[in-house]
Amino acid sequence: MVGVEEHNNGRITPASLSRALQLIGDPWALQIVFLGGRRFQDFQSRLGIPRQTLMLRLNRLTEHAIFYKKPIQHKRVVYEYHLTPKGIDLHAFVLMIWRWHRRWHLQESILPALYHRGCGQLLQPAMRCHTCRQALRPEEVDVEPGPGSIADQRQSIRRVRIVNELEKLGVNYLATVVLGDGWSILVLNAVMRGVRNYDALKTVLRISSNVLSARLKTLLALELLQQQQNPQDRRMYTYCLTDKGQDIYPMIISLVQWGDRWCAGAEGPSDLLRHRVCGAILDADVCCEHCGDILRWGEVTLNPTAVHAGESVRAVSIKG
Repeated sequence: MVGVEEHNNGRITPASLSRALQLIGDPWALQIVFLGGRRFQDFQSRLGIPRQTLMLRLNRLTEHAIFYKKPIQHKRVVYEYHLTPKGIDLHAFVLMIWRWHRRWHLQESILPALYHRGCGQLLQPAMRCHTCRQALRPEEVDVEPGPGSIADQRQSIRRVRIVNELEKLGVNYLATVVLGDGWSILVLNAVMRGVRNYDALKTVLRISSNVLSARLKTLLALELLQQQQNPQDRRMYTYCLTDKGQDIYPMIISLVQWGDRWCAGAEGPSDLLRHRVCGAILDADVCCEHCGDILRWGEVTLNPTAVHAGESVRAVSIKG
């Protein structure tokens, strides 16, 4: 089990994961990015989001260059919100969310079927190591200091915001519950890294007791974690990942790599991920299980008849 002292050296939570969550680790931001709308009224009508809240989120996403505003001449000039290259680069993250829901939700059709334009097959995305092509497991990936680690010692990362109302949501809202709340994903990541008892989680994450208890309760209810009693001290419990919870790992990896590309400082990422299986610095690819090709933007379609035509998926709603 990982010791608390390793966190103090930056080995538990990659800085790029924290930085990525600062930008999109918000339930409204996630749904706005992946909804697929263009205009303010589209987002508001589909999400039912208050105007002021929507305005603040769109401004923030535009400020951080995930969207850009494009003027359109209608009866008057209106603005559409389009994904930038930085926003488009979240497509691997979107596909991993889609994959999880299709695999674990009791109602498979909670999200639409997707097809790979390259081979024409029903999409089955998988995350693999670019070097050895093996699937990734959290216990086989180590975190070590990167070129930006010294700079990060001088600059602390703002604490992830807390979203209390997410505790009421269920499995249909998994992406919002877990990925839209920075604390939940950081708790899962810490358990994946071997931090498995309450006191260690509280110390490692520097999280208050009430916030940690609420997040653990939600993750247990969603069957992402399971609780085990300590045989030596029956008052103590450890937390372990279920298969369902471990399968969230590709989402975490995709966010870390997106953060490395877009949120790291001039020195480079603060942490490097090393794949223990092959010994290489991890570069994860999202591939088609049928043909093995890397799934790139624009190569996924909702319509099987459009596999060789010009129709592609802009985004997949993660609301469920």
